[in-house]
Amino acid sequence: MLTWVIVGLVAAVLVSNLFKLMPRGRERHLQRLREQARQQGLAVEWLREAQKVNQLAGCIAYRMPLERCPLENEFSCRRTADGWHWLNGSAATPNCSEVLQQLPEQVMGVDRQSLSVVVYWREPDDLAVLQQLVAALQPLKNAVPSR
Repeated sequence: MLTWVIVGLVAAVLVSNLFKLMPRGRERHLQRLREQARQQGLAVEWLREAQKVNQLAGCIAYRMPLERCPLENEFSCRRTADGWHWLNGSAATPNCSEVLQQLPEQVMGVDRQSLSVVVYWREPDDLAVLQQLVAALQPLKNAVPSR
């Protein structure tokens, strides 16, 4: 009888430790958000350089592959209290203004590179914001590729 009590206690300890390892609350939400992002064609990346820039602290990078674009269509900008600060390109860059106007407020930076667009953002609590992000990036996805 004592053996079964010991076996029961050990099993209870093992099960409780397994429950501690399972994601809860915000972690579970982020897993769902990132899985939906992958289904929408976005790759979720943890970029160390994003953490070195104050404007991007706490942000995660979501990358969407795109068709190759000409060099003059590339741009890079960061959101500030006064609006967008340009690191490369300008508001006159094709499709840029249209995209920036539609981006959710959680987006802190955008880099349109040759073959992709990288969005740095603070992941939202609402899954609907992901759909807003994907819709905002559509003009870049639908842009005519370079020849």
